[in-house]
Amino acid sequence: MRQRKHSWTNSIKNFFVSWLICSFIFGLLFTFIFIQHKESEKAAVRSMAERVLFDLESQLDIVDEFLRQSGSFDTQCSDDTIRHIRQFVFKTPAVSEIGIVTPRGDLVCNSFGVLAKPMYLSEPIKKRGLRYHGPIISEFLQVPAFVLSRTRHDGYEVNALLPTDWINDTLHLRKYKALDFVAVVDTDTGVPVFLQGRYSLPLNRKIFPLRRSIEMEGLFDDQSHKYLYIKPFNSVPRLAVVVSKPARYLGMPNPLWLLVLCLLYMASWAGLVVLLNYYDKRLLSSRTLLLDAINRAELFNVYQPLVNAQNQQVEGVEVLIRWMHPLEGELGPAYFVPEAERDGTILELSLYQIDLALRNLKPILVENSHFKVSFNVNGFLLMCPSYIKKLCEAKAVFNNLTIELTERDVLSEAKIKLILKELVDMGIEIAIDDFGTGYSGLQYLQSFPIDLLKIDQSFVASIGLDNLQSPVLNAVIEMAEKLDKKLIAEGVETAQQAHYLLERGVSVHQGWHYYKALNINDLKRVL
Repeated sequence: MRQRKHSWTNSIKNFFVSWLICSFIFGLLFTFIFIQHKESEKAAVRSMAERVLFDLESQLDIVDEFLRQSGSFDTQCSDDTIRHIRQFVFKTPAVSEIGIVTPRGDLVCNSFGVLAKPMYLSEPIKKRGLRYHGPIISEFLQVPAFVLSRTRHDGYEVNALLPTDWINDTLHLRKYKALDFVAVVDTDTGVPVFLQGRYSLPLNRKIFPLRRSIEMEGLFDDQSHKYLYIKPFNSVPRLAVVVSKPARYLGMPNPLWLLVLCLLYMASWAGLVVLLNYYDKRLLSSRTLLLDAINRAELFNVYQPLVNAQNQQVEGVEVLIRWMHPLEGELGPAYFVPEAERDGTILELSLYQIDLALRNLKPILVENSHFKVSFNVNGFLLMCPSYIKKLCEAKAVFNNLTIELTERDVLSEAKIKLILKELVDMGIEIAIDDFGTGYSGLQYLQSFPIDLLKIDQSFVASIGLDNLQSPVLNAVIEMAEKLDKKLIAEGVETAQQAHYLLERGVSVHQGWHYYKALNINDLKRVL
């Protein structure tokens, strides 16, 4: 019932954890897509404005070039001048008429020829450069037109009439369905000269007079949020193209993409829930298997003797754990201890190991109360009050109790230093296992309450060999001697190794040269 409740609790937890992870990842992804799409849509709006500008300005440039050349026209409207004007009007669809106006403001001729009676329009402005008028109703043709004109050096004006129908057709929204409006405006006043759509401008932002391209996004005077882009004409700086698009359409991706993103989100969420549930189930399964093995007494201790090489006597043992698996046979700690450390079962396993050692070794302690007993401990166990309590119980039975830690376990937590001092005060000896293979240093050897160093078997194996490990072994022995630390050599497998170590003052050995790890019955026979 408890396991089922734990399973349901984990499933709910995994459900929400998966939701948080997927929401965070897809939230970032959607934000990225939103920003990219928004910038892409803004670029599309600018591209439309450039297209309008190109379509109009390409014609305006042609007209302007013609008006520049008009400085050489005969003011008496000769046949050559009329013919030249007429050819230009016929070749240029954007132009409906070209006229020559005297300095007094009289239209004297156009592409139809010389007027029988000059028609007064208005006096030309005494200002050089291209300028525009209108839209106006042409007094001669009686049609709406947009006028481009230039005043010559002699005061005469040549003007070109562009039909408004052509300009409106160029701006028509059917070509730019995504836009809210398209307009050609006066850059000094902002008044639309030509407009398609509903014209509006940003609130609380002064734009005109305008001298350069600008873009902005915000609240407009029609109470809607829009993106606006304005760019002046090169040939007629008094005119600019203005385009606008509702802001709500800028960052919204294609609905198909949204659907795909939602489906991916749901699939990722479901997949992550399944994955986490599988991991929890596997973790729970391994934990359950190991706890069941403890309950069925499938786990047992073996004891690696610590031998005094001077008299060949067994002074103590290192307690190791084994699993007699019902299907796979005897398993070493490498097969189940790492998994136990991951799922937290290492605590139950270590408590069971101490209890089993207490039962197994009590008869031996009756004969030899100073018999050394050593357990392997990691930093996690030292942080568990229940394990410290069990060590206290063991110390009451084992007078000569040692715990072995790796260098990484010693340095991993500052709190461990305080715990080790408390254990030393209780009379428990602290040993560093596999010494020399981690990141040891004189500072921690002096600051931590360490009594014993176990020389790693890789250094012992280098004895008699010419390799890089050989000088390190001698350095370790010399350092331990100077720091007044006891030494034990692990992995002693040959008489040569034993003799070499003994000559250098390392008298306590551990390895197959003496004994393999023994079960309790074999240990009793050896003793």
